[in-house]
Amino acid sequence: MFENGESEEKINEIGFAKVADLKEIEKNGFVLTPGRYVGIKIEEDEIPFEEKMKSYSQELSKLLKEEEELTQKVKEVFKALNFKI
Repeated sequence: MFENGESEEKINEIGFAKVADLKEIEKNGFVLTPGRYVGIKIEEDEIPFEEKMKSYSQELSKLLKEEEELTQKVKEVFKALNFKI
């Protein structure tokens, strides 16, 4: 079927590649948008939602503190240069 002897099953990969025949393409109104054929690969996440949110919350807290410190440093530089904010 294919030049190098690969089968459709070997080539079809959800989220990446799909061999579609003319009947399937006709059924889709001859639209060749890949999403109509390839699909979406859903990856299972092993980390529970609550654990992820706790980690994200800690990271956000750290970043907000860092933002405060950097903002203060910028204000000090402007003050040293006699510019008002």
